[in-house]
Amino acid sequence: MKLATKTLIAIMLGVLTGLGISIFTPNVYEILNSYIFSPVGELFIKVIKMIVVPLVFSAVVMSITSVGSPKKLGQLGGKTVALFVVTTMIACTIGIMTAIVIGPGTNVAIPESSALSQNEADGGHGGSTSDPVEFPTFKDTILSFVSSNPFEAFAAGDMLQVLTFSIFFGIGLTLLGEKAGTINLFINQLNELMMKLVQIIMKVIPYAAFSLVATSMGTAGLDLVGSMVKYLIVIAIGLIVHVAITYGSMISLFSKFKPVQFFNKMSPAIGTAFATSSSAATHPVTKNCCENDLNISKDVSSFVLPLGMTINMNGASFSHGVAAVFVAQLNGIELGFVQYITIVFISLLASVGAPAIPGGGIVSLSMVFLAVGLPIDGVGIAIILGLFRLVDMALTSVNVLGDAVCASVVDRRQGHPKEIIKQNIVS
Repeated sequence: MKLATKTLIAIMLGVLTGLGISIFTPNVYEILNSYIFSPVGELFIKVIKMIVVPLVFSAVVMSITSVGSPKKLGQLGGKTVALFVVTTMIACTIGIMTAIVIGPGTNVAIPESSALSQNEADGGHGGSTSDPVEFPTFKDTILSFVSSNPFEAFAAGDMLQVLTFSIFFGIGLTLLGEKAGTINLFINQLNELMMKLVQIIMKVIPYAAFSLVATSMGTAGLDLVGSMVKYLIVIAIGLIVHVAITYGSMISLFSKFKPVQFFNKMSPAIGTAFATSSSAATHPVTKNCCENDLNISKDVSSFVLPLGMTINMNGASFSHGVAAVFVAQLNGIELGFVQYITIVFISLLASVGAPAIPGGGIVSLSMVFLAVGLPIDGVGIAIILGLFRLVDMALTSVNVLGDAVCASVVDRRQGHPKEIIKQNIVS
């Protein structure tokens, strides 16, 4: 049985178990929640938090060094990265706006026992809904990007400062070139190790999803069922808007295809991404669709697709925006303009560090929450993690489609070698 199927079954069992036991035998539920459901869910969250910092550091550094020389980045890479940045920020903005309009986390009464808060060491923004929430100013937010002691930032898990240091570290390694060969090898091996740990953690997702959902349903009751449905509706509507408007406009204006034609030619890759929830596993199919069906040059596809598989995570960025607003609404936290900008920016950087494997977005999601002070151990995150495997299939499909769209645009801007050859033969 596939992991996605197991997870969906676990979610349904979690809903039925949590609601059924808490309604008919509340005393039994308290015992099970205290000794099984809650400990398993909390253990999973702690393990995720444990690997976030080393995974993000290694992935961001490796992504920067994989681009190669600054000259190469300035030529083909400049156009590609610019497209990745713009589409990723648009995706996150659409996610935020869709969640604000639909409000999946509004009008839900969460008992105080389930509204877990963060302590002051986590930033002080995710406190109890009854406490006044003070947000940093724009100046403070900018200054907080850099730490005077990177080791302190790593120890505290300050994702803003960890990301900033990782970017500078990666640029430095790129400028050093072959002199930093040993360090590059270490970073690559560290990244492979972290990704292997993520794959191991993903194997226990069904059990964690069951426990988290059972705890959430038993604690907050039927109100959360409506929130879960609304959350899925937000994801579906937002992704459709992003694909239709953002990708559709790019294809119509900057490629030689019509959107429907483009999507049809990419359908094998989209289907594979949906089934595997892995951009890496889908890469051979994506490359084949781009080169043979869309007639994109091999030089462009060989550069844009692997880079996009690593740093172009439109679907993940979109889900970050939705999840942040959803959790803030559930906990009664008012997010301001600075916090929304921070979510977009951190989501952009977090998407760089998200592994192209099933469930990799869970790690990057925790980075966004920690950066803006949202609780990562309450009811909201339980719902998100419980539904993540279902949502991740759609998000991965959008990620893969976004890579192909950007490759098509870059190919058109660079000039199309195959088309030129055909024209010369005809003439």
